[in-house]
Amino acid sequence: MTLVLSLIPTRLYADQRTSYLADQLRTNEDYRVRTQAALALGASGDDAATKPLCDALTDSNASVKVAAAAALGKLGKPAGLVCLERAEGREQTPAVKSQMQKSIAALSAGGGGGGSAAPPPPGADTKYYVAIEITNKSGRPESEIEPLVRAAMQSKILAKAGYAVAPKGETVAQGKKILNGKKLKGFYLLATVEPAVYQGGNLTQVVRVSMWTYPSKSLQGEFAPKLTQSGTPKKDVQSENILMKMCVESAVDTFHKVVASL
Repeated sequence: MTLVLSLIPTRLYADQRTSYLADQLRTNEDYRVRTQAALALGASGDDAATKPLCDALTDSNASVKVAAAAALGKLGKPAGLVCLERAEGREQTPAVKSQMQKSIAALSAGGGGGGSAAPPPPGADTKYYVAIEITNKSGRPESEIEPLVRAAMQSKILAKAGYAVAPKGETVAQGKKILNGKKLKGFYLLATVEPAVYQGGNLTQVVRVSMWTYPSKSLQGEFAPKLTQSGTPKKDVQSENILMKMCVESAVDTFHKVVASL
């Protein structure tokens, strides 16, 4: 039997369609209908699809959870990354966990249309303005590393109130104009991604993040988180991506603490 979700009247607006699909995902007793609803929400492009998909990560059926995780990756909304990371940490089913990790990596790298969006300009409550630069020593293509690390750092920095991030490619003169015009305190974070090390069945990743003033670039300190994942004897790009992201997030946490102490 083929199950479809094509009974939605075409006259309904997009928000009504999202509401219908969310209701099917939440209440329909047939897991195949819930699975199709999740996939349809992922293709909707609607911000309102994020919450029902996040809720579906705890569905009783593994196929529905896989579909919800894949849909969040396709939807590409920053809020989806947060709930995927939370759910992945407690998920026990290998197929579900694997899809969660794939979607996390895609969103962190700017996949699905979400992670690498230009940062919003400084607002009325902004106190700190942060420029980001990535140095890739990993041996992997720049196109894989730079967007992933930049998106992870930008998302983590902006999660803290009072911070704004400089857009990629901003010149020193442009940065100085914004800092002076809005009377902001500027910082520059240089993230250096070291090569992944596979040794003794483990994977170790280091990302060194140096903290400077901006735009004058006077060195203030360096944070070098080092993370190891056991049970990884051979090349695993997805795991490398996850560890890189965790490293820079840890470094930004430390950066926030240092700024708060100044």
